[in-house]
Amino acid sequence: MRLLLASLFFLTSVFARAADADADVLAHLRPGHPRLLFTDEQLAAALAAAKTDPLRAQLHARLIEVATAELTTTPIKHVLIGPRLLDQSRRALGRVMTCAMAFRLTGDLRFAERAKKELFTAAAFEDWNPSHFLDEAEMSLAFAIGYDWLYAQFSPDERATLKAALLKNSLSFARAAYAAGGPTDKRVWFVTAKHNWNQVCNGGLLAAALALADEEPDLARLVINGARKSLPLAMDAYQPDGAYPEGPGYWGYGTSYNVIAIAELESALGTDFGLSSAPAFDRTALYRLYVQSPAGQAFNYADGGANMGAQAEYTWLADRYHHATALAHSRELIAEALAKKLRNSETDRFAALHAVWFPVLPRADIADAPLDARFRGHAELAIFRSAWHDPRALFIGLKVGRNDVNHAHLDLGSFVLDADGVRWAQDLGPDDYNLPAYFGNKRWTYYRLNNRSHNTLTPGDALQDPKAAAPIVAYESAPARAIAVADLTSAYPGAAKKILRGVALLDRARVLVQDDLTGVKPGTALTSRVLTGARVSLSSDARTATLTQNGRTLRAEILAPAGAKFSSALARPPTAAEKQNNGVTALTAEFSADAPDVRLALLFTPVGDHWPASLPAPTLTALASQP
Repeated sequence: MRLLLASLFFLTSVFARAADADADVLAHLRPGHPRLLFTDEQLAAALAAAKTDPLRAQLHARLIEVATAELTTTPIKHVLIGPRLLDQSRRALGRVMTCAMAFRLTGDLRFAERAKKELFTAAAFEDWNPSHFLDEAEMSLAFAIGYDWLYAQFSPDERATLKAALLKNSLSFARAAYAAGGPTDKRVWFVTAKHNWNQVCNGGLLAAALALADEEPDLARLVINGARKSLPLAMDAYQPDGAYPEGPGYWGYGTSYNVIAIAELESALGTDFGLSSAPAFDRTALYRLYVQSPAGQAFNYADGGANMGAQAEYTWLADRYHHATALAHSRELIAEALAKKLRNSETDRFAALHAVWFPVLPRADIADAPLDARFRGHAELAIFRSAWHDPRALFIGLKVGRNDVNHAHLDLGSFVLDADGVRWAQDLGPDDYNLPAYFGNKRWTYYRLNNRSHNTLTPGDALQDPKAAAPIVAYESAPARAIAVADLTSAYPGAAKKILRGVALLDRARVLVQDDLTGVKPGTALTSRVLTGARVSLSSDARTATLTQNGRTLRAEILAPAGAKFSSALARPPTAAEKQNNGVTALTAEFSADAPDVRLALLFTPVGDHWPASLPAPTLTALASQP
């Protein structure tokens, strides 16, 4: 009912705003420049705020420092990596945005000139690689921001050069993209996509259209109306709880451009036409809050790495939807990034947006969010932790949902596990996108993408069904016991009548991973793998494994069945072209089913002065009986 009401509210909001604006979406276009994201009034407020907020002052200083380092760098070149110009587009975007922001913060013309140098270099390119339209979109945003934020620094001839580049390389695709009957050019297929391509490409084209809206009003109207219809297709992915099907890595990519698109519309037109009311978009900041472990790593399912850091869109979302805990967390992440001077290649290009959407100092009495969370949707997740403000806390994330979403791996039933500031059970993340048919018919042959490299159960040597969907069928959160149970039966068609996997955080101090199978063929080999960067030592009976890493220890024990044993081997892929996973071990618990109904239960316990010296052996109960 809540989801239905939210959807009705969203549609009502969209239609109501559309009725007001359809006569002319440019009726309230902000005159002059800058009009995108960061007006002169907002700049003045930011500069004033920096006088009383040391963290904001530190951020401004860091942006100026980064821009200063860019003064002597060489502009980008039209060089493709595989089919992509994306690396060059992103580098240009980061340089333009950072240097333009540094100019606005200081008035130092050197920064404006460096941004202009990057823009005029890219303006001379023969194209921005429209066959891979993400490249176009990110370059379009670079040009739109540069044109808008530095407008007064360009001569009329320079403006004409930049405008011509935007029209030729970006907005020339608008009519094909937003044609009434659907896209008329295969290169702009993103308009009907339901994933990050939609958000990124619409966001880039919107920026270009709004930057030139007073000069090219008909094109601007076309893009604005087209993006309004297209973006909700991608925003449906957040339903019903705010989780992102493509994982936290692509959450940052798609959501950053989604937020930019909304903020562009609001700053230039005074309205987002109801887009920010899309169901569950108000909850996705909580997904971002929960999906990062106490040790600072992502629960990185799908094609994404484990590194996470400060993200400007996180601040925007937390502030817009009044999530005080997430806003405080975003501020902590900015403070950490500034203290360590870390640079993340995926988020650097948006660093200037931290000055646009800065998390103000929150109240001191903010209550912590619940320790545990469940997220439904195409990615179904259960996330448990032992504490919020302890970097050594225990953290467990279980991933199920659908295998057939964009960037998905065959990872139903997989989990990550952190304790003592160490990631013990890891997701290897993506391989090289330029491997043959990485997104095609060879995808599931690659080790990092299939279930053989994920922390899940595998009957025999079977691959998961790429079209399978596995739901969480039971979930409970209590202080002494938090558990999620997933039904993996469809992941392995014909392997068993029922396959249930349960992951439980016990006593907030240890993790039980239990698999209950019914109707399995006797003699079937069953393996449960854990990929780890730890050094692994097996007991003489191979029923206990001791993992050591960074001076910390984790004990893994087989509780059932009696015949199961551990083995360990390097996590090597089948081909030399794939990433070789140096330093990663596959710890495998294996046994042969001796009856139709079997159970495999593994207990993971961090060891040391931070944890209870002893706890009673857990009682194993049937997963089918969980509430």
